[in-house]
Amino acid sequence: MDVSVIIVNYNTHEDCLRCIASIYQHTTGLTFEIIVVDNVSPMGVPLELKETFPGIQLVISKENGGFAKGNNLGISSAKGKYILLLNPDTLLENNAIFYLFEEMEKDTGIGVSTCHLSYGDGRLQPTCRRFRTIGWELLQLSQLFRMLPKARKEEIMLHHYFPHDRVMECDWVSGACMMVRAVVIQKLPEGKLSDIFFMYVEDALWCWQIKQLGYKVMFFPKGRIVHFEHKSLDKEKLKRLFSTINKNTLVFSKMYYKGIKWYIFATIYLAKQKILNILR
Repeated sequence: MDVSVIIVNYNTHEDCLRCIASIYQHTTGLTFEIIVVDNVSPMGVPLELKETFPGIQLVISKENGGFAKGNNLGISSAKGKYILLLNPDTLLENNAIFYLFEEMEKDTGIGVSTCHLSYGDGRLQPTCRRFRTIGWELLQLSQLFRMLPKARKEEIMLHHYFPHDRVMECDWVSGACMMVRAVVIQKLPEGKLSDIFFMYVEDALWCWQIKQLGYKVMFFPKGRIVHFEHKSLDKEKLKRLFSTINKNTLVFSKMYYKGIKWYIFATIYLAKQKILNILR
């Protein structure tokens, strides 16, 4: 088996149906399996997925342990050489899975890869990123940041300063679409993806752990996927989302900033977030 596609479902039955249909429509040139993990959806077990696509595996979790635990449950049943973590609210626009598979087959030094993501309205969804640093946070707080040429901003941060139009080695990519070499997951602590976060920032943590093993994290623009992220979140839900991201970012940053350096980073980061909250 070349690729195991893992989709974690939580009340996204209709999204899952469309996502799976797009996988079957566009994916050729490799062998693959689709594993859907239901995280105790209040809507009930999505039996219609299995009825519509009898070839998929439907794994029913006993608890909603979050994004990471759901993916680990799916991975435990996977047979693929590569694991593709794919959000249910995504649609493939081309043979994106094969394009990532092809690139990772060429270079055994790649541990993680992703492709071009866009929002439902066609706008670019930045997925190629650097880890946050003290220098980065200070720069964004200062007026000097506005004076930097775009190319320099791209070099420092990637993200929305990077046009995502060429191959790029980066620090981390979005877990909405993340292809991981299965043998790399086996080398991680406990032989699985870290599940210390229920949701958010776990993708950055996984990439950091994989880079610590000596593998590269790569972005390849050829594959095209639409990700309908946060399409139904109101202002209050977005506020809670950003709060969770900030909390998890501080926990994650402790892994590469120790002692006084972490306190400096945390102080600057939180100050910047307070300003952003006022502007939102």
